[in-house]
Amino acid sequence: MDADFATRKSAINLSLQRANIDGAASHEHKVPRVNGSHAVTRDQVDRNTANPAMVDLLRHAQKKSGRHPVDIAREFFRLHRGRGKLTWPEYIQYGVYDKTRHSPEDQSQFLTNTLHWPITHACCDMTWQSTTEDKWLSSHILARSTIRVPKTLAVIDKTDRIYPETHKISTAEHLRDFMTSQDVLPLFGKENRGICSFGAFLVQEVDENAMLLKGQGRLGYDTCMDQFVGATPYLLQRLESNHSFFDRYTDALATVRVCILICKDGIKIPFAVLKLPSRDNVADSFWRPGNLACNLDIRSGKILTVRSKDRFGTTDHTALPESGEPLLGEIVPMWDRVIDMAHACAPIFQPVRYQSMDIAITQQGPVLIEINTGGGFDLPQLASGMGFLTDEVRDFFRTCGYQRL
Repeated sequence: MDADFATRKSAINLSLQRANIDGAASHEHKVPRVNGSHAVTRDQVDRNTANPAMVDLLRHAQKKSGRHPVDIAREFFRLHRGRGKLTWPEYIQYGVYDKTRHSPEDQSQFLTNTLHWPITHACCDMTWQSTTEDKWLSSHILARSTIRVPKTLAVIDKTDRIYPETHKISTAEHLRDFMTSQDVLPLFGKENRGICSFGAFLVQEVDENAMLLKGQGRLGYDTCMDQFVGATPYLLQRLESNHSFFDRYTDALATVRVCILICKDGIKIPFAVLKLPSRDNVADSFWRPGNLACNLDIRSGKILTVRSKDRFGTTDHTALPESGEPLLGEIVPMWDRVIDMAHACAPIFQPVRYQSMDIAITQQGPVLIEINTGGGFDLPQLASGMGFLTDEVRDFFRTCGYQRL
C-alpha cells in the first residue's frame, strides 16, 4: 500500500468515526456463556460484541468488489444522506457496494433499521402496541380467535401482576412443582416482552433438582429464578413441532416471517422470509450462528435464496451447509394456508397497520408463534439482497404519514 493510498484510507476511517454512524468496537471479544447468567443480557452480549471495526468493513468491501476505498466511501455517504439513511455497517453487510448486483436505483431502496420505530410510529396506533408486544396478552387474545397459537402453560413473574386463566410462577418452589408435577415437556420459554429471541430457552428434561436446557446443560430451580430469569417476566408455552418437510434440515422449530401492510385497498405482503435454525440452536433468529434466512416467493412459497450470516454480511448457498441437502428452489409446504393465516390474523390488530408475523408450519397446519408491531427492515434485506423500500412500501409509509422517503 503506497503512502498516499494509506493516507486517504485513514481519512476515510476518520470521516466515518466523526459521522458517528458505526459505534462498533475496534476489537472483537467473546463473553463466555456462564450457566445461570441472566439469559436476556447474555444473548444480547453474544450478538453485539463481535462487530468488525469500520476499517475492517472497508477492507472487506474493497476486496470483494475491487473498488477503490475512496469510491466506496463516496458512494456510502451519498446513500447515508439519501432517503434510506444507511449506516456504514448496513451498507457493507447488505452488500450495497456490489455494483454487479445493484444499480443506483436498487441501492436507493435499501432502508436503515434505525428508521424502524419512527416509521412504525407513523404507521401504527401505538396505544395498541401491548396487544402484540406483551406476548401473554397477545396469545390470550388470539386464543379466542380462529388463529391457532401455541398453548400457554404458565407465566414466570415475580411482580403482583395477575394473569387470568394462566398458571403463575413466582418462586423457585413454584417452578419446581410446575415442572415435576405436570406433563409440560418439551417446553419453550421466552421473555414476555422480548425481541430477537433474547433469553429464549427450551426445557428437555426435568427432575427434582434441575431442568435440562437445550444447548446449555442443567440449571437448578433456584439459579433459574434468581439469575437466569431474574426480574424478567417469561411466557412458557408448549413447543410446536415442524412439518415433516423440515426433517431433513433441522429438528429446531422454523418459522416464516411475514411482513404485513394494511392498506386502504387490502392487505399487502411485500416480503416473506423462512427462518431456518441450525439443529444446535434453540431459536431461529438470524443473529444466532448457523441459522439460515431464505427469501420466499410470495405467490408460491418457493425458496429464492438461502443465506447464512457472518460478521461482514451474508453468504449464498444452494443447499443446507450442515448436510448438503438441497434447499434452493424447494417449495415451503402449506403455503396457501400460511398466507390465509396472515390475512385472517392481521385485521384483528388492524390499528397496527405495519405488522410482522412469525408463523410455524406443523403437520397439522400453520401456527402463529407471535405478531409484532412493525418489524425490522434488516432481516428481509439480508435474506433477499434487495432493498425494503419498494415503490409499494414507500407509498404505504407516505400514506401513513411518514413523508421523508
